[in-house]
Amino acid sequence: MRAGKTVLLMFLLPAIAVLLISFAIGLASLKSLKNQYLISSDIQAEDLQTLHQEATFKRDISEVHDRVSDTLDKARNRALSDIALYRLHAQLVDDLAQVEQQVEQLADSNLLREVNHNSVDGLRSSFSDYRRLVIMATEIAAIDPSTANRFFTEAQHSFNQFSIYSGRIAMLLTDRTMQREREARSRHEASFVQIFVFSLMAASLLFIAVLVIAIRVSGRVRDIADALSELSYNTQAEIRLPKMEKLQESSAGEFSRIASVILGFRDDMVRRIQAEEENHRLTFYDPLTGLPNRRFLQEQLQYSVTSSSRVKNYYALLWLDLDRFKMLNDVRGHQAGDLLLQQVAKHLRHLLREGDLLARVGGDEFAILCELPQTRQSDAAKEAERIAFRICSGMSKEYDIEGYSHYMSASMGIVLFADIRMGADTLLSQAEVAKYQAKSTGPGTVSFYDASIQAQINRMAELETELRSAIENEQLILHYQLQFNQQGQPTGAEILLRWQHPEKGLISPLDFIPLAEESGLIIPIGKWVIESACKLLARWQSQSQLNHLQLAVNVSAKQFRQENFVEMVSNLLQQTGAPAERLKLELTESVLLENIEQAISKMNSLRALGLAFSMDDFGTGYSSLQYLKRLPLDQIKIDQSFVRDIVTDPEDTIIIQTIIAMGQALSIEVIAEGVETEEQRQLLAAYGCHRYQGYLFARPVPLSECLESLKGFHKH
Repeated sequence: MRAGKTVLLMFLLPAIAVLLISFAIGLASLKSLKNQYLISSDIQAEDLQTLHQEATFKRDISEVHDRVSDTLDKARNRALSDIALYRLHAQLVDDLAQVEQQVEQLADSNLLREVNHNSVDGLRSSFSDYRRLVIMATEIAAIDPSTANRFFTEAQHSFNQFSIYSGRIAMLLTDRTMQREREARSRHEASFVQIFVFSLMAASLLFIAVLVIAIRVSGRVRDIADALSELSYNTQAEIRLPKMEKLQESSAGEFSRIASVILGFRDDMVRRIQAEEENHRLTFYDPLTGLPNRRFLQEQLQYSVTSSSRVKNYYALLWLDLDRFKMLNDVRGHQAGDLLLQQVAKHLRHLLREGDLLARVGGDEFAILCELPQTRQSDAAKEAERIAFRICSGMSKEYDIEGYSHYMSASMGIVLFADIRMGADTLLSQAEVAKYQAKSTGPGTVSFYDASIQAQINRMAELETELRSAIENEQLILHYQLQFNQQGQPTGAEILLRWQHPEKGLISPLDFIPLAEESGLIIPIGKWVIESACKLLARWQSQSQLNHLQLAVNVSAKQFRQENFVEMVSNLLQQTGAPAERLKLELTESVLLENIEQAISKMNSLRALGLAFSMDDFGTGYSSLQYLKRLPLDQIKIDQSFVRDIVTDPEDTIIIQTIIAMGQALSIEVIAEGVETEEQRQLLAAYGCHRYQGYLFARPVPLSECLESLKGFHKH
């Protein structure tokens, strides 16, 4: 049954019940009245029949009497023959017999029995005498008219006698009929009163029953309406409907079904609201810190820009960047970084004023939207700067991360705005530019937006576009810097990437490699470099003067973290036929230590193919012997920043000696890069480092020049 029909029946059932019971009561009442009427009608009909019989008797007896008188007159006058007189006599006898039957019927009527039995008996007796005398008179009228007259005279007396009885009976019958009619009317009135009282009592009981049912039904309908209203206006994820739960348990039939449908709808609605809230949370909030994200901030900025144009006040957008956060990630891993971000978010909430909006807009970057009460730009700028310095000062402290203390400071960029023409994206961009300027000044610095930084960012965006074009147009080239042993003989070369711009000339890797990392272009570039190295090694394999050399290729973090990195390298080796033992991959500490288990797994897979590994820039990060001994390394490379000052800086000397000692303890080859002077080489050799790379031996050059250099070494 459909719900609409069910609800309709809830209201129609009481009305139908009232109509049916009322109809039954009315039918019973009408039937009772009908029975009363039929009984009264039968009695009245019987009474009228009796009155009719009495009138008929009078008429017939009067006719008979007149005929007797006429017959006797004709008999005296000899006007009738004996046969005619006999026929008249016979006819009179028959008529008197019929009248006698009428008298008997009249005497036997209910009405006459109720009236007066004496009058009935007198009527019978006088009529019997009259009949006897008339028969005798008419019988001897032809023989003895005088005797017949005497009999007729006596019959006349009897006629008068039963006429008196007949008149008395007629009056009694009339009175009794009227009395019976009054009694019937009284009975009708009594029956009507009884029916009315009974109907009133039945109607009252019915009304009470219907009222109880209506109250019960209306109460449930009201509960259902309240539940539907609650569902209509409630936007919370938790909706309690105890009355519907009770109705579902306590009721049966359609009410239980409706309650079940409403509760089911409630459950679906709760799931939808929870899904919407979860979707809203994922869309507008950062899952790590629980703070609003960049999208939420953009919408709030758009609203603030619009409202500020109406009230003519200022807003400040503060872009906060954590100093030295990357070091924590590199040293302790991303889990420690996440813990720090959570602590920073919690601490920032306490530093902000009521009404300020805090959002996480990047990895270690937060944005703060502040409404300023000042109406003058200079006053608003001073207030924004004061707020920024207060936040930076409060952020500069030590944080406890997994039992380790980490000192953290923050730099901040500021954008002041009160112009509807400035969009949210522009504000965010300008705040980020201001942050870059603050970072370039030093840790804990606050800087307002500077248009020159924006111009630099625009140049970087232009450079990214040109880099994409450079890949397609094969503007990227490879240079090779030879590596040497302690006898001064080349052992291999490091492949270095260069960009030969058609207009700007040779672009330094320091300018475009970070850009390639950030944009993801480093992945196709890195694959191309490895493929080029494999092809070159395959060609050298057949040349005795070159087939002993190794080629070192730098692998970026994004490239190494690819799931198919091992498969990609393996395929390139198979496709080119390059000897895997002549290919060496150089990885940085941060790449290896970010997820050391995954790094070890990939390295072991590649080492099983024959590849060698070198740790680049060793000593600049978290160089732990505990991690170092687990990594399947063949070589560690001393960073050129330590080699540069080895002659003058005792600290660099100690670091280099430590690195060399670690390598020797773990049977890992050590190579120094950035060797530019003979004095540096001699010190490194004295400390136990016998592999070198630097300008003292060879500069990075194109392949053709590198091969010419190798030929020179071969001649010697």
